[in-house]
Amino acid sequence: MKRRERILTALSIGVPDRPPISFGVGPNAEDTNVGEVYRYFGARDKNDLYAVAGIDGFNVWAWNAVMGRYAGESKKTSDGTALDFWGNYDQKFFGLGDCDTVKKLEKHNWPDIKDFDFSHIYEKAKEIRAKDMAVAAGHLGVGFQMHVMLRGYERAFFDLAEEKYVQCLVERVSEFTASYIEELLKAGNGLIDVVRADEDMGNMDRMLLNPNLWRRLYKTAWQRVFQVVHKYGAKIWFHSCGCIMPVLDDLIETGIDCWNPFPPNVAGNEHLSLKSWRKGKIALDGGVSHPVLVSGTPDDVKRETQKVLDTFAPDGGLLIGPAQVFTSDIPPENIISFFKTALSYKG
Repeated sequence: MKRRERILTALSIGVPDRPPISFGVGPNAEDTNVGEVYRYFGARDKNDLYAVAGIDGFNVWAWNAVMGRYAGESKKTSDGTALDFWGNYDQKFFGLGDCDTVKKLEKHNWPDIKDFDFSHIYEKAKEIRAKDMAVAAGHLGVGFQMHVMLRGYERAFFDLAEEKYVQCLVERVSEFTASYIEELLKAGNGLIDVVRADEDMGNMDRMLLNPNLWRRLYKTAWQRVFQVVHKYGAKIWFHSCGCIMPVLDDLIETGIDCWNPFPPNVAGNEHLSLKSWRKGKIALDGGVSHPVLVSGTPDDVKRETQKVLDTFAPDGGLLIGPAQVFTSDIPPENIISFFKTALSYKG
């Protein structure tokens, strides 16, 4: 089975010849431990690793996804600080920090789809497809995490007491995001296979907000955007850290196809119970315990990786990877052990 076919089979909850290997690399890791992994396999960089080692390399983290380019007028604060198109600066300055009423939200300088350039998308997608890779686009954010990115955690939590305000904010964000992904997918002309979406809303033992509140305020916005993605035949790869089991069935209703990273050390994510619950509902990406990767031996990592494979691979819909990304504190020999175990899996 070829690489892209293997990836798309898993995303469709099918059973490929072996689960595709999916991984991201954390900040500074390529210059340290992951760089040693490249050298072990005789590769120069991540792209070379895919070719030399036969690693699938399915990845929709920020630096790999196909995205539109902002081509509008640069936004700045009064002191000249450059802002992104939402009005944010490096998560220290929140674009809607002072927009604390519905009236102020309505007057906010929201991004305009006419300021985005998608002319490069088709050629970029063709280039990726020619390497037998699944073409991934992103990122979509219309829910609680996006609310936090625009307002900051403290303000966002206080906002939850003013539901009309949150509904107005989410409506404006989802209106733009739906038009953005529609233009991107049109430009891809059928070549984009999967779209990434993000909604970090879980702690280790519970959600960061009441599940019913999430359903009331954010669920419909996700549904609106995901309908656009599915209209163009793309899959939805959904990232959410922490405990989200209370709303996972709701997320499946909205249209997600694959959930990353399903860490086993989080409440509700115990792998045997997750296996029993899943029953063909959704594909899974990740699963290999980050604490084991960081603190275990290569043999520990081998056993952990094999356990995830044996638990989920027979049912299909598994993309095996770390239950987050390869961070710089993981010993290179543990990453090598993970790759070797995943590559040798025969079912």
